[in-house]
Amino acid sequence: MTIQPDLFDPFALGSDPFPEFARRRAEGGASWGKPPYPEVGVALYVFSHALVSEALKHPFLLQAPPGTYQEVRQKISANPALDLLTRSMLLSDPPRHMHLRRPLAGSLTFSAGKGLFSQLMPKASELTRAAAGKPWFDAIRDIGLPLSFSGLEQILGIDIDDPWLIGSDAQRMAKALDIRTGNVDNDANEACRRLEAWASQAIEGGGVRPNGISAQMLAEVEAGRWRRDDAIANIVFLLFAGQATVVDTFGNALAALAEAPDQLSLLEGGTVGWSAAAEELLRFCAPVHFAGARIAAQDLEIGGATITAGQAVVPVLASANRDVSVFPAGDRLDLRSGVSSALAFGTGLHACLGQHVARAELAVLLEALFTEASGWRLDIPNVVRRDSVLFYGLETAPMIQAAGLPAI
Repeated sequence: MTIQPDLFDPFALGSDPFPEFARRRAEGGASWGKPPYPEVGVALYVFSHALVSEALKHPFLLQAPPGTYQEVRQKISANPALDLLTRSMLLSDPPRHMHLRRPLAGSLTFSAGKGLFSQLMPKASELTRAAAGKPWFDAIRDIGLPLSFSGLEQILGIDIDDPWLIGSDAQRMAKALDIRTGNVDNDANEACRRLEAWASQAIEGGGVRPNGISAQMLAEVEAGRWRRDDAIANIVFLLFAGQATVVDTFGNALAALAEAPDQLSLLEGGTVGWSAAAEELLRFCAPVHFAGARIAAQDLEIGGATITAGQAVVPVLASANRDVSVFPAGDRLDLRSGVSSALAFGTGLHACLGQHVARAELAVLLEALFTEASGWRLDIPNVVRRDSVLFYGLETAPMIQAAGLPAI
């Protein structure tokens, strides 16, 4: 009798994937699994902190290596949403990746994140006070999303007149990146077209202010170092990347704190600072569970498995962030851990460019909510989680006064 391999199935994890991640770490940290998208065959998923770090930094694991994989790349990029993203820094390989990244890196530093904290705090407090004046509110819609778009306006240097429309299209477009069993959803492609048109109109209509990174992108175009399509692709990329990470972590954090009242009391009592809490919550509540599939440019070995050229490796970020060999709290939330969130933002060449901004925005959201809306709690039975394998977050985070909660 032939024994079937124990293929990891990312589509069968449900709303709590962490026990399965822990099992795979305990069994060696690497497992062959089902394709992350149908254009590639089985992939090697890596779960331990060491193997995820190795995969993210490996010089021969690329987004789209030369050779036969280019046929797959061309098939994938026939979808407008993925075609646009292949022109962004997200899905670019060296040397193009650094060509796109370098001009923007100086605007998204640690000091820039600290400055943004001070700029956004009044807005976050205003949003929270307005929300807390209602019988109930949705922390995602009423606070998280508008605050993240206020940050994006400042970072990009473009006014976003209708954040609900742009935010909705950004979430639709993000589905193109999701782990999937079939074709890219046409909604993602249509959303991409609308976002491209919006960015193009902002550029042509003089909507780009001189103090944001959009202006820096256009300066690269003017100097002949970038194409106009490069600027549009990266503006659109930042429209969803710049809000999804923060908003999803914020929603996950509310759910995690609701289930750990001892940790919530530390936060509300001032025992733990907002930035320290944000760091631990980014580790524990990772908003992106799987890094994009890396494709082997040549035969190589990871975790004892031989990867042949053209095969995919998928680093599982959310699993690495709970590896007890690096994070002693593991699958337990510990706001006093003092340990860096590490792989919440990846590592190596493709480490998140806006990670300092995301940290600042999450700290702002936590401080505003737990100071301006003291006594409000997440209405757990009415929470709706996002329908996604790759992106882990909440669609809704309904908040009610603690007095309205049922007795436990």
